[in-house]
Amino acid sequence: MRICIYGAGAVGSFLAARLAHAGFDVAAIARGAQLAALQSDGITLEEADGTINARVKASSDPADFGPQDAVIFTTKAHSLAGIADAAQSLIGPETALVFAQNGIPWWYGHAFDAPGLAPGPLARLDPDGAIWNGFRPERAIGAVIYSPNTVVRPGVIRNKATRPAEYPLGQPDGGADAPTKSIAKALEAANIKAPILEDIRREVWTKLIINIYGAPVCTLTGASVKGSLQQAGMDHVAGAVMAEGVAVAKAHGFDLDVNIANYTDPEKRPDHKSSMLQDFEAGRQMEVDPIIGCAHDFARAAGVPTPVLDVLLPLVRAKARTAGLYGDTA
Repeated sequence: MRICIYGAGAVGSFLAARLAHAGFDVAAIARGAQLAALQSDGITLEEADGTINARVKASSDPADFGPQDAVIFTTKAHSLAGIADAAQSLIGPETALVFAQNGIPWWYGHAFDAPGLAPGPLARLDPDGAIWNGFRPERAIGAVIYSPNTVVRPGVIRNKATRPAEYPLGQPDGGADAPTKSIAKALEAANIKAPILEDIRREVWTKLIINIYGAPVCTLTGASVKGSLQQAGMDHVAGAVMAEGVAVAKAHGFDLDVNIANYTDPEKRPDHKSSMLQDFEAGRQMEVDPIIGCAHDFARAAGVPTPVLDVLLPLVRAKARTAGLYGDTA
C-alpha cells in the first residue's frame, strides 16, 4: 500500500515512521531542514518503549511520487488551501484522503446542518472555497489526533504518550467506504488505534474541548499543559473555558460527557507543550482560528455566551499577530 504523509512535522513524521516500520511504502512531503534530515538519515522516533528508525521517500514536490493509495494530510489547517492544487498529483479515483488537523475541520458543513451557519465551506477557514473545491468534502476522511509528538531536532521525533496512539476516523456523511476501511486497517497494522466512527464530529468536539483550554493557556503562559495548570488560578480559567466549549458543542447537537476536573488537575495532565505553543516557539504560523476562532464563531452563531473565550481569543490573536504568526481572517 502506497501512503503519502503530506506535512512531515511532528505528527506527520510520527505516522510516517510507524507506517514505514510496519512495512508500508511511505512517501513524505516536507521542507527545509526536516526534508534534508529525512532524505539523509530517515526518521528517528523516540518512544517510551524504544526507538524506531525508519527510511521513507521524501520530497518537497508531490509530483515526485504519483498517485497514492492514501494521502494523510498533517499540514496545519491554514496551509490546506495553498497545497490543494499541488496535491492533485497524489490523488487517484480511489485514493483515501485523510485530514488530521486540530480544531474544527474544513469539511464540517458537508451533509450536516449547523445552527446559525450556512452549509458549505466555513468562512473562517475556507473563505473562497479553495479547500472545499480542491479536495471535495465527499471524499474527505476526518481524523482526530490523540498522540503527543514533538520535533526534537530535524528528523528526530519524540512521542510522550502515556497510552497507545489513537486516530479515530470518520466520513462527514457517516459512511465507511473502501478507502476509509483500507487506511484504518493500515493504521491498525502500525499499532495505531483507528476506529471508524459514524459521527466523527462528536469526536472533533470532544478533542476541541481539550484544545480549547490547552492551546491558549499554554501559548499565553509559555508552559506545558501540566506547567500552565500549576500556575495559581489557571485551573479555574481552564475549567471555565472548557465549560463554555461544552455548552457550544451542546448547542450544535453534541451533548458531551466531559469530566472537566480530570483535565484541570495538573497531576493528571502531561508535561507536554501544546502544538500551538510549539508553533509559536518555532516561528510557525499558529492554528488560532481552527481551534479557538471557529469555536467562538460557533458560539456566536448559536447564541451561547463565552466570557472567558471572549478574552482568551483576542489575547492569543494579539500574541500571534505581534510575532507575525497569524494570517488575518478577523
